[in-house]
Amino acid sequence: MSQAVKQENPILFARSLVSKLRERAQETEDIRRIPEATIKELKEGGLFTMLRPKRYGGQELNLRTYSEAVVEISRGCASTGWIVALCAIRELMVAESFSEKAHEEIFGQNPDDVLFAGVYEPRKCIAKKVDGGFLIEEGFWMFCSGSLHATWGYFGMPVYNEEGVMIDQKLMTLPFKELEINDDWHTLGLRGTGSNSVTMKNVFIPDHRVTSFNEALNGNFESTHLRDIPLYHSALFPGLILSLGLPGLGVIKNALEIFKDALPYRRAVHMGVEFVKDASSTHAILAEATLKVETAEHYFYNLADEIDRWASEKKYMDRPARVKALADIGYANKLLKEALDLLLAGSGSGFVYDGHPMQRIIRDFLTLHSHRSLSPIITLENYGRVLSGLESNALRY
Repeated sequence: MSQAVKQENPILFARSLVSKLRERAQETEDIRRIPEATIKELKEGGLFTMLRPKRYGGQELNLRTYSEAVVEISRGCASTGWIVALCAIRELMVAESFSEKAHEEIFGQNPDDVLFAGVYEPRKCIAKKVDGGFLIEEGFWMFCSGSLHATWGYFGMPVYNEEGVMIDQKLMTLPFKELEINDDWHTLGLRGTGSNSVTMKNVFIPDHRVTSFNEALNGNFESTHLRDIPLYHSALFPGLILSLGLPGLGVIKNALEIFKDALPYRRAVHMGVEFVKDASSTHAILAEATLKVETAEHYFYNLADEIDRWASEKKYMDRPARVKALADIGYANKLLKEALDLLLAGSGSGFVYDGHPMQRIIRDFLTLHSHRSLSPIITLENYGRVLSGLESNALRY
């Protein structure tokens, strides 16, 4: 069992990597995966294990620390920030959801090598209950971010009754070597995330590596051996969706930096001033974009603090608070898109050239912004239904 718990402040460490990540951003896009040098640095800095139990070589930090570290990494490279966000939050999900027996199997040999990738919504999953577990006859999951670096995976598996009605959604975990990775992540943005689809055929999953995802989403965890640790009372689904939104904050912070750094050198045309920085329209655009980013940051970090507050009291966040949590994330995502639109309005057309840093930001942000779980419309609708005294339309919170 590893005792290599990292002691360095992960936020400061993440900040120290920003320049390197920006230098490697083009390489990350070109090879369509995170460079091994970056993976090595992230592991050495403990950025993947921020939310892992100490007994398995992790740090047992909190969602606020995790959130700030993710944003810093994303300032340097969106794809790398996405991978840190998702791989680290999966540590929390696996820790909360699975039993001690599963944890011992996962972390018992080489915990320092463990890295998770997974998807909880299958596009196809034909599973059969057999003695001692489940046989996955055929399974197909898309958007498995981090697939090229993972050693363990987790995947959703619907369970149906004899009438064909789904009665539960299970979550299973297995070594990644038992999966087939499909090289199909050819995309507009986030090209380095390796979010390929994966296939499973005739794979046996023992019972101790299967848990009810529906129960876990309501705080009914099988990790009875971790009940004394406040972190593992954290609201699971808000944490998972928070992980999807945080990289966008880092990306748009980077856009703000690029915009401001270029101002002293940009000459104005038809604006009544010599330089763009002296134009009143620039001042209004920059101020409004900055305020939108700051407001989005408030929503994200306030939610992280709120999840941490509930967990510190060993209480699971109640459903109304979880519904609002997703609305906060969707609204923050909306504000970041509006901030990007403002910056583009004041940037001119230089970003259309390949190699311009703003072009990658646009592509990366639009790719993550479009994730349905971050949808400003869907999350606001569900929160509005609750405010109106109705039930949310969302099946999971």
